[in-house]
Amino acid sequence: MKDYRTLAPEDLRAYLAAQPSLAEKLGGSPSDWAIREVSDGNLNNVYLVSGSFGGVCCKQSLPHVRVDPSWRMPLDRAAFEARYLRCVTPYVGHQIPKLLHYDDALFLIVMESLTGYQVLRGALNEGIAQPGFSARIGEYLGHTAFHTSWLARRFEDVAPEMAAFSHNHALIRITVDLILTDPYSKGCSRNHWLAPELDDLVEALQSDKPLHVAVGHLQERFLSAPEALLHGDLHTGSIMLRGDDVRVIDGEFALYGPVGFDAGLYIGNLLLHGFACPEHADWMRDEIIEFWRAFKTIYSEQRRAYLNHGDVQSLLDENTLPRELTRSFHGFMKDIAGFAGVEMIRRTIGYAQISDYDRCVDRPARADAMRDALQVGRSLILEARQIETVEGLLAML
Repeated sequence: MKDYRTLAPEDLRAYLAAQPSLAEKLGGSPSDWAIREVSDGNLNNVYLVSGSFGGVCCKQSLPHVRVDPSWRMPLDRAAFEARYLRCVTPYVGHQIPKLLHYDDALFLIVMESLTGYQVLRGALNEGIAQPGFSARIGEYLGHTAFHTSWLARRFEDVAPEMAAFSHNHALIRITVDLILTDPYSKGCSRNHWLAPELDDLVEALQSDKPLHVAVGHLQERFLSAPEALLHGDLHTGSIMLRGDDVRVIDGEFALYGPVGFDAGLYIGNLLLHGFACPEHADWMRDEIIEFWRAFKTIYSEQRRAYLNHGDVQSLLDENTLPRELTRSFHGFMKDIAGFAGVEMIRRTIGYAQISDYDRCVDRPARADAMRDALQVGRSLILEARQIETVEGLLAML
């Protein structure tokens, strides 16, 4: 850590100029490079650098949460993001930014610039996203869920990666706290909500013992079911698109966990957007259906193509596979429903909330949307063990 320093724009210019491959990619004189800060999250500095030939995106870990310098953070999350990019590139390289360079002393990632792309959350809020984007996310998760799992790979290949990502302690802790614990804890200072309109519902959620038991089951699934390598923070703010070209970014929360976690967070955000923007509700239902159809198609195709490649279910054949696929999809959907529910609750009353609610026409409409989201989130968590299909999930609405 002794060589770490936070790079200001001019420091970054000098650094890139000293890397021949990066300087060549940018082109022209370093003094002419344009550097623009686009930091949007809580944990990193992000700059877009453009030269006469091309551009790059530079992302550096900060030693603290941006909005609260007293909340110290380890720097190694950049290492986990770089590792995640390397791990999934063989399967979804066309759907993530290309990793160009990683500096393990500065915790700096240099990757392909997505200039011209728009964050999906913003595109949804503006109503300009091209319908069908969720099929691309379903394909993405279909590939990563299978190819990083024990079904596709031998123990000797999976175990080292699982061990490496298990050390992503700081961000796994954030997930456990902010998504799976804080919203249900009375007096947690990180929670906030629309008061007094939601006071009664928040009190009910934080006093609901059956709900807490069900959330406990999800905590256990998250921490003890290493089915595949997860993105770990897959929501509409970590996806960018340009037309029908969809890219997944910000893999720093990566870990091995249950397949339904990533999909649950993603679907939870689509449901939240539908509540916040009722005119998009039918669109969001269609996107969820498209997501699930694409996920099942890709996942099924890959399991058939790579039958018996891994050390789990290595004795299946073409006759026994269909039943096992159905069992897998039912299990995934149970997790998806539960994790979608906790995501809906935490994005409404927890620490990191969503801008979608800003689209509500007035405060009463905002309160109604939030109440609906909290109530549906609770139902999804409580009924998750009985939800096995996308139709069952959508019926909860």
